[in-house]
Amino acid sequence: MKLRNYDKNQSNSYCLGVYPTIELFKYKPESIIEVFINPKGQNNLGVKEIIKLAAKHNVRVEEGQKVLMRLSGKENVYAGARFSKYTAPLAGDKPHVVLVNPENMGNLGTLIRTMHAFGYKNLAITRPAVDIFDPKVIRASMGSVFAINFEYFDKLTDYATKYGRELYLFTPKGNITMEELTQKGLTSPEKSSMVFGSESSGFSAKELELGENVKINFSKDIDSLNLSIAAGIVLHSFKLI
Repeated sequence: MKLRNYDKNQSNSYCLGVYPTIELFKYKPESIIEVFINPKGQNNLGVKEIIKLAAKHNVRVEEGQKVLMRLSGKENVYAGARFSKYTAPLAGDKPHVVLVNPENMGNLGTLIRTMHAFGYKNLAITRPAVDIFDPKVIRASMGSVFAINFEYFDKLTDYATKYGRELYLFTPKGNITMEELTQKGLTSPEKSSMVFGSESSGFSAKELELGENVKINFSKDIDSLNLSIAAGIVLHSFKLI
């Protein structure tokens, strides 16, 4: 079977890299269709672990040096997997992270990794947005994408209506600072949502009306923070670990 490059309209996707593939086995083994191994990495401890995991879960292992090179564009990717896409609805009784129209796959992957590090497991995304199943997002997350729940929404109001939570929107236009919010504390931690605007346009005026507007203080020498950096500051301040 000749594998095509990733297409968001397909029912499956690719996980590329040794560590992300191990994470896929850890959190979503039932979704794995097949595993690819690069013979050049046969002595790699991670590759050996993947082969053991594939045997445990009865997953087919293929020699896939050319496949991995074509899909990744790199020669040093030693393992990967093809898996079926799946749904993972948000937990209603846990804190959420919400991204409004994220545009950059690297930012999304890094942010998911940061969420995982600080104990956040529920991510809402409003469209238009990058595809969470794109291999570039998966690679940037180092496989943490498989550990979280996620849902897409057409608008932030759709999310707010469905989940009815306290929204904290992080924006330079905030009327309260991060320090003040930290001292005051969240009204209902388990029913709170940390909301971040798009990289290029932030929030609309109507979106800002949906919750508390919070600003992160930083030097006036710059005009903004990278999305994943801003999220890292917030999630560390309100970490769940």
